[in-house]
Amino acid sequence: MMKRQLPGIGMRMVKSAVAVAICLLLSLLFNREGMRIYSSIAAMWCIRPYTGDTRKMARQRIAGTAIGSVFGAVTIALEVYLLDINGTPQGYLLEAAFILAVLWTTVALHMDNASYFSCVVYLSIAVAHITDANPWVFVWLRAAETLIGIAVGMAVNAFHLPRRRVQDTLFVSGVDDVLLDSTEELTPYSRVQLNRMLDDGALFTISTMRTPASVREVLGGIRFRLPIIVMDGAAMYDLKEKRFLHACILPKDLTLSCCDVLERCGIHCFINGILNDNLMIYYGALKNDAEKDIYDKMHTSPYRNYVEKKYYNQCAVIYLMAIDRTEVLRGAVEELERTGLASQVKLRFYLSTNYPGYSYLKIYEKSASRQTMLETLKREVGVEKSVIVGSVAGQADVVVHTDSNHVVRQLEQMYEPLIWQKER
Repeated sequence: MMKRQLPGIGMRMVKSAVAVAICLLLSLLFNREGMRIYSSIAAMWCIRPYTGDTRKMARQRIAGTAIGSVFGAVTIALEVYLLDINGTPQGYLLEAAFILAVLWTTVALHMDNASYFSCVVYLSIAVAHITDANPWVFVWLRAAETLIGIAVGMAVNAFHLPRRRVQDTLFVSGVDDVLLDSTEELTPYSRVQLNRMLDDGALFTISTMRTPASVREVLGGIRFRLPIIVMDGAAMYDLKEKRFLHACILPKDLTLSCCDVLERCGIHCFINGILNDNLMIYYGALKNDAEKDIYDKMHTSPYRNYVEKKYYNQCAVIYLMAIDRTEVLRGAVEELERTGLASQVKLRFYLSTNYPGYSYLKIYEKSASRQTMLETLKREVGVEKSVIVGSVAGQADVVVHTDSNHVVRQLEQMYEPLIWQKER
């Protein structure tokens, strides 16, 4: 049975506890019992992964407090001073009616996310404290305590040790066995921290054998600012603009010759190409269970376009991909070598982890290279230095064999070293 891994204590948890501690100590200093809960809630609400979110939550909390306080004050004036219906059925119906008014106001002011907090503030004033000797005092204290909590939350959330940002280096990471965990997913921590670095201006990208479609699926939500290197260096893709910036095109004659060899070996191949910045995958009669399973899983993807193979002449081919029994593909590689085609293209042969007994064969244009594409990207970005983080020794500057969260922490430390740390 697989052992369940317990979550660690993250920095957001620590900051939440620190913010609550400060609010509790301030309540002692001001000798305000009510301040303990209201300021603590407001402070915790402002502890967010991103600085922009913290400001957004603070604005919502202030708006919600203001709306709830205003309607709470109106309720006090009506129930206590004008109609004298406090604690009666009529008073309770009035309070319920004002809940409707509070909710409508937040929606009308396009502050839907503040609706809940507006109602909490309103009920704490109009229901819990309307019988106070001077309920008006609570209205003002409620607003002040919330503002104190917001200030504490924003200050704690913004605090960090003094660091410098490395802006003259392009950081490049692999994807599989580097950023993704054992389930081929990006952890919540890694997602938050990568986006934080990208929002702060980090020069960061990925280099992978995956296609842009596959990258979208596993790294969706990562706010890449720079193009990514895909298809084992055969292409560079801009995720924001959804277009290929550079591509190594496999010549048509080599495409036809390689397809003929594979067909003679009884192997079907998928022809991957680019047509109007769309990924096109041309296929014929599927011959084995592995490629049938791949087709069943992938052909419904909105990022891929599967087309019958007879139409591929219209498309610029990036690579050929075949999956078959390992011994069958080895025979195909030997045949490509015998015919001299292997020296004219780039071959990538590797075992499949998802389909035991099967292997992949990918055929690219000969000059397709991750390093070459990286040098192109460095020139376009305007930097001379780069740091590659990967899992293969000899291909990465920083070799990692740990969990993805640790990899992201390493990236953080390289991008934002403490000011007293020496440059590497």
